[in-house]
Amino acid sequence: MLAKVKAWVSRHRLLVPGSRILAACSGGPDSLALVHILNQLKDEYGFCLAVAHMNHMFRPEAAQEAEFVAAFSAGLGLACQVTSINVPGYQQANKLSAEEAGRILRYQYLRQVAADWGGAQIATGHHRDDQAETVLINLLRGAGSGGLRGMQPLSGDIIRPLLAVSRWEIEEYCLRQQLAPCQDSSNLTTDYLRNRVRLNLLPVLEADYNPAIREALWRLAVLAGDEHDYIYQEAGKLWGTIINADRGKAVINSRALADLHPALQRACIRQVIEKKRGTLTGISFIHVENLTNMALAGEVGSQMTLPGGLTARKTYTTLEVGAACITGVEHRLGTVPSEVAIPGITRIDSLTVTAEIVSAPAAGGRATAVFDLEQLCLPVTLRGRRPGDRFRPLGLNGSKKIKDFFIDSKVPESQRDSVPIVSDQQEIIWVAGYRQSEHGRITGNTKKILQLSITKQEEI
Repeated sequence: MLAKVKAWVSRHRLLVPGSRILAACSGGPDSLALVHILNQLKDEYGFCLAVAHMNHMFRPEAAQEAEFVAAFSAGLGLACQVTSINVPGYQQANKLSAEEAGRILRYQYLRQVAADWGGAQIATGHHRDDQAETVLINLLRGAGSGGLRGMQPLSGDIIRPLLAVSRWEIEEYCLRQQLAPCQDSSNLTTDYLRNRVRLNLLPVLEADYNPAIREALWRLAVLAGDEHDYIYQEAGKLWGTIINADRGKAVINSRALADLHPALQRACIRQVIEKKRGTLTGISFIHVENLTNMALAGEVGSQMTLPGGLTARKTYTTLEVGAACITGVEHRLGTVPSEVAIPGITRIDSLTVTAEIVSAPAAGGRATAVFDLEQLCLPVTLRGRRPGDRFRPLGLNGSKKIKDFFIDSKVPESQRDSVPIVSDQQEIIWVAGYRQSEHGRITGNTKKILQLSITKQEEI
C-alpha cells in the first residue's frame, strides 16, 4: 500500500520539499494509517509533519480517543495539538445536522492550527471507499460534473494522500503495522446519510446490481473530474473577452455567450458567481439555469437575487452580476425625441443606435428589432417615456399604456425612465428591449427591412 500511496502523491504533487503538513487524526484506522505513512515519507520527501485532533464532544469515549491520538503522535516524535469543541451546542444553535456542524468546526480548527504553524497544508485520511460514497451521495442529490468528480487529491489547502487506496487496504495496513486504531461507535448508526449509504445502500447495489459498484463510482469520479476541469479551464480563457470586470461587477456579453456550447455557458455562469461570492455554496442547478436563461433571453432591466447577496441584471447586450448596489437608478433618457440616422450610427445620451437596411434579419436578441421600412413614416426617433404613452404590442389586439406594459412586464420602477422608446412619425414602434409594435411589423410582402440595434456606449 505504501508504494500505491507514493505513486498517488507523486502523480498529484501532494508532498513538496520544505512544506509543512498538518495531519488530521481522529484515531480511527484511516487517519491513524495516514499519520503512520506520512511519518515514513517525511524524510524522503523533505516536509515537516504535525498532528491535530478535535474532540467533537458527542460521545463519552471521545476524551479517551483524544488522549490516544496525543500518545500515538508522541510515540512517533510528532507534535500534536488537541482541543475539545462543543459541536452539539453549535449544532443546536445553528440548526445544522451533526455531520455539517462537525465538519464546519473541525475545518475551522484545523485551519487555525495550520495558520498558527506558518500556513501548513492539511492532510486528511479520505480513501477510495469514501470517494465512492461521496459520488453516490452527490448523484442522489442531483449534482452535476462538479459533484460527480467527488473529492480531489488537492483542494486548496487540503491534500488527500490516501484517496487511491481502499478501506480494506487501510485496515490490512493497520494489522501489518500493529496499529490499534479506535473504533468510532457513531460509524455504525444509520442516523447519518453517509452511514446509510455505506451500511445499507452500497451493499444492496453490490449484491443485486453491480459487484464492482465502488470501482464504477471511482471511475465516474475520474472521468467526470477530468471533463469538469477541462470545461472550467476553457471557460477561464473567456475572461477578458466574453466576461469582463467593470466597477465591481462581472459583465457577460449575452450574444457571445449564446454562441457557446451549453456546458461552457454553465461553466461561465458558475465561475462568475464563484468569483463574486468566493464560493458556490448554496448555488443550485436551478440558479445557474435561471441565470443562463436570463443572460440569453431575459427582458432588459429584469433582475435576479442570488444567495449570498449577489444581484444579476439584464441590460441590452449583457448580464451584470455583482453586489446589490448595481441595481441603482439608471441614466434617465430625455423626453425630447432625437432623430435616428437611417442607415447609420446615432449616439443619443448613453446609447448607440445602429440602423441598417438588410435583406434578411440577423439574430440579435432583445437589443435588436426589425421593421418593414416601407410601412414606417420617417424619420424614426428615440426618447424616454412620457406620461400617457401608448403603443400596440406585437401579437396583442389593441393598444396598451406604456405604464401598464411596464407593470405587466415587471420592469422595476427605478429603471422605467431609462428604457428607450422608439417611434416613427405616427406612433411608437418599439419599447426597446421588450416588445415591438404591430405598426411596421414584418410581413410576407416586406421588401425592405430596417434593422435597429441599441447598445450602451460603455458596452461597445
